[in-house]
Amino acid sequence: MMRTVLERISVEATKYLREMSGREGIDRVLGTHGDDTTKVIDKLAEDFILEKLNETGLPITYVTEETGTIRKEGSEYVAVIDPLDGSTNFLNGITWAAVSISVYSSNGAPVAGIVGEIFSGKTYSYDETGAYINGERVERVSTPKQRIVLPYFDRSRLREITQVLSAIEGNYKTRNLGAASLDMLLVCTGRAYLFVDVRNKLRNVDIASSLNFCEKVNISPFSLEGKRIRIDLEKVSVVKNVLVTPDSSLSQRILSAWKALPS
Repeated sequence: MMRTVLERISVEATKYLREMSGREGIDRVLGTHGDDTTKVIDKLAEDFILEKLNETGLPITYVTEETGTIRKEGSEYVAVIDPLDGSTNFLNGITWAAVSISVYSSNGAPVAGIVGEIFSGKTYSYDETGAYINGERVERVSTPKQRIVLPYFDRSRLREITQVLSAIEGNYKTRNLGAASLDMLLVCTGRAYLFVDVRNKLRNVDIASSLNFCEKVNISPFSLEGKRIRIDLEKVSVVKNVLVTPDSSLSQRILSAWKALPS
């Protein structure tokens, strides 16, 4: 069962990364890809996960953050991998970082996936039938006790994020925790009210597993143009913007506010 395989790999990978935390030299830059850098720890995490996936003997093509696309002849699956989401947190001793693996069939259907919190060992997984936390099926998602908003933006996007936040009625608290996969899951497990990213920097590898987990608990991530987000299975690619909230009325207000922005 693919989910069981991924849960096992997540346990091994997060344990390995906890053991690597704080070691000298893991922050050394090996290269760049787009606006991001590959550090020693990123490559070590990727190599570890790919080795474990290869050991399964499953015919899998990889789309992975540091290396890109690794094709295998006769692949029946595509794995979209972020070996270390929240690497800045990880390198600075901030315990909010994860490994993320999402597996699709060759026809593009989600099969199973995992997001593993590195420092706590907590897992969020899904398969074709449902979503699971620490292996226990999620039957329903509770309403957030507090209106916590997780906005991702940069200096060039201040106008856009102001427009989005203006659509929220009443009081709320903001957080920006630095690991998009886990931040999305805060919304989809009933602990936050809204996740929104307007940076035009998020990538498919960052959110593939979280997106599919959210879908399994009936919280659908959308783009700010109101479209369902489709994960690119050919290469590492940018997801321009993302909106995740269980509040459909808030979604509609944000989409209207976004549409009203001058082009």
